[in-house]
Amino acid sequence: MKASLLTRSVFLSLTLLPLAHADDISSSIEEGLTAYNNHDLKAAKQALDYASQLIAQQSATALSGLMPEPLAEWTAEEASTEGTSAMGLLGGGIQVSRTYTNSAGNTVEMQITADSPLLAQWMPMLANPAMAATMGKVTKIGKTLVLQGNDEQLTMIVANRFMVTVNGSATMDEKMTYAKALDQGKLEAL
Repeated sequence: MKASLLTRSVFLSLTLLPLAHADDISSSIEEGLTAYNNHDLKAAKQALDYASQLIAQQSATALSGLMPEPLAEWTAEEASTEGTSAMGLLGGGIQVSRTYTNSAGNTVEMQITADSPLLAQWMPMLANPAMAATMGKVTKIGKTLVLQGNDEQLTMIVANRFMVTVNGSATMDEKMTYAKALDQGKLEAL
């Protein structure tokens, strides 16, 4: 009898252990599902919206980690992030930016926008070299088309999911160096 009780106790503790360590995202999704099953649509939406915000925060943190390190003789601020709530006016998505400054005071700002409906507007323009050429010079970094805009801004779409812009007071060569420093392979893997 004691062995059977001990076996059941160990079994229950091992099966319930993952539930005890469930993260906030899983908990919110489960809460939303429970509310939905109870026909409480308002509570279900709130719980799922919260889970969505937490996922956006995790994605923004991952994107922040992909920002290039400062080049020699440059410094960089910490990457700043905007989640879906701040991007709401732009249709949603995630935005991460980082500013780099050299000793002369020139700056480069790199922004990565992810999962935004705005990408749908940019992709056809960059995919069509004739159309892109009306907005500036078209070049490539690896397999990715880069628009060097007449406004001295670089714009590129990576993996049909990320829009990367590089601008600032630095020279176009310095901006291009930062654009090339972005690890597109790691970005595509997110």
